[in-house]
Amino acid sequence: MSERQQTIDPVCGKDVYPDECQFVSDDEKGTHYFCSKDCQSTFDKADAKTKKGFWARYTDRLKDVQCSRTTQDCR
Repeated sequence: MSERQQTIDPVCGKDVYPDECQFVSDDEKGTHYFCSKDCQSTFDKADAKTKKGFWARYTDRLKDVQCSRTTQDCR
């Protein structure tokens, strides 16, 4: 059984599933998925500096996540 692919809404930080997501935007950095039209609109209207801030909050959040898998599990 395969694990469902999951990503993070860059605006609010909620977990979203790309295969179910209705709110999607593309830019020079790639495809982004959102939990709501409001988050998508906020992202689409943002300038490059603001978008960088969205991703900085996301990466800061990841620093606090503790992975329980071993190195072997991640290969």
